[in-house]
Amino acid sequence: MELRKFIKQLRRYQKGTTNETEKAIIEAWYDSYEAENEKQVLSAEERERVRNAIHANIRESVHKPTPSLWFNYRIAASILLLCSLSSLVYFLLRPAAPAQETYTTLRTVNGEVRKLILPDSSVIWLNAQSQVRIPSNFDKNIRQVYLDEGEAFFEVKHNTHKPFRVVTALLQVQVLGTSFNINAYHSLPHVKITVLTGKIGVSNGTKLLSFLTPGHELSYLTNKGTFEQQEVDANQSQSWKDGDIYLNRVKFEELSLVFKNLYGLTLKAGNQRVHDYLFSLRIKRNIPASETLKLISAIHNAHFRKEGTNVIIY
Repeated sequence: MELRKFIKQLRRYQKGTTNETEKAIIEAWYDSYEAENEKQVLSAEERERVRNAIHANIRESVHKPTPSLWFNYRIAASILLLCSLSSLVYFLLRPAAPAQETYTTLRTVNGEVRKLILPDSSVIWLNAQSQVRIPSNFDKNIRQVYLDEGEAFFEVKHNTHKPFRVVTALLQVQVLGTSFNINAYHSLPHVKITVLTGKIGVSNGTKLLSFLTPGHELSYLTNKGTFEQQEVDANQSQSWKDGDIYLNRVKFEELSLVFKNLYGLTLKAGNQRVHDYLFSLRIKRNIPASETLKLISAIHNAHFRKEGTNVIIY
């Protein structure tokens, strides 16, 4: 019997308006519980729960005579049981949810540069201390990967029917087929996107910021939510994958990040003057840390000392 129909019959029984057949069915149902449960006593907590269920599910009229309190308990318990069974049936028969896309997470450590080949033959070069998530396949209408942290250079295989999208914490880059570099380390105050070949669209949420063509770079300032564009040597922006890092008037924080990614050592400014310096230099991956430190110090005629894994520039 449907739950709604059953409740209506119970209400008519309580009001004394059922016909003889309905009355006989309900009383027979009630009598079937009597012998088995006549000695049971409900706890105070159970009585309160059943009482609340009665008020929620059967709106009684206080002006009409009602069956015994124990009978009301039986009614409420049966209603709760039927509701539970209905929920179970719905859970078992409801349509299955669409399968979630599965991703593989890949990370790099200090001093590591890694080349990844995607299911569509596109290539990702992952710089040190970076993380990317790649889908198990590209069966959907868009090829989407996540650059969760760090820097990566993308060589995207052209596919007119399936755009390629890179999602970072703040920006999205969408292309059909091109090559470009994204620098999105969380410790830096900006995200830089540089195009080597092709054309890309850069957006923040649903807001399109700009289209970029070869030799152009977009720098998005994370603390202000603004961006700047300029022409650059795009080859230098991605030369890190071949072992050369070009820094052009970068702040001390960015120099320190690059140094730690290469050598696992932390640069620290010994005074405010050093902290405010700008640095322009080329660092080769195969040069020892001590030689790179001499180069850094010579730029502003500074000195350095090593304290464990820290290097103080002063």
